[in-house]
Order: sequence, then structure tokens, then C-alpha cells
Amino acid sequence: MFKKIARFICILELIVAVVMYFTIAWQFDNDKLIMKILPHTDFEATLLRLSIYIIPGINIIAGVFGITFCTKGILIFAGVLEILNGILTLYYKGASDFMNFMGIAMIVIGIIFIICIIFAKDLKTDKKKRN
Repeated sequence: MFKKIARFICILELIVAVVMYFTIAWQFDNDKLIMKILPHTDFEATLLRLSIYIIPGINIIAGVFGITFCTKGILIFAGVLEILNGILTLYYKGASDFMNFMGIAMIVIGIIFIICIIFAKDLKTDKKKRN
């Protein structure tokens, strides 16, 4: 049961990556708070400019790790990446309510994914016959 939920979350993370790419691109053009930060050359502005690649990229990495690997440590790392991605999204939400919702949703998805991985008994897809 927990394996199926974890797989569904991984597929959901890949879909969220596509949605977040277009959401961040739209936000760069229309959000006044973000447009005030973009012209600067400090670390915060640089991270904001890179967030169009970082946020969807972390979603893709977490989703692919969850689909590909069956080691609990790597999968928990993917869940932690998703939580950090949600925190980054909340930090750069600007005035967008959708970005606020997506940041909270990513944190919740990461927490549920970690809980599913911890409580899953066997993560291997090949079931061995036990004699």
C-alpha cells in the first residue's frame, strides 16, 4: 500500500515540475515584488533568477529518484529535497497565492513521501517467493 502511494507521489512530483516551470516563468513577468528583486546582483537575486531551473529541477530529481531507486536512504533524501523545494518556493512566492499553495503542497508531499518510505516493508519491485 505504502509503495503504491510513494509511486503515485513520484509521478505527481514530475507533473508538479512542469506546472512550476510555467508558474515561475509567469511570475517573473507579472509579479511586482519579484520584479523589484530581479535587477539586483546579490545572492538573493541570483538565486531568484536560477529558481526557474532549480525548483522544477529538484522536483524532477525527486520524482526520478523515487521511481528508479528502492533504497530507503536515497528515497528519504528525495523526500527531503522535496521539502527543501517547498521551502524555497515559499521564500520566493512573491504576491502569488498559487505559489504559496504549491510551496505548502510540496512540503506536504515530501512529508507524506517520507512517511510512506519509512513504513513500507519491502521497496523492491521483484517479489521473491518465500519458501
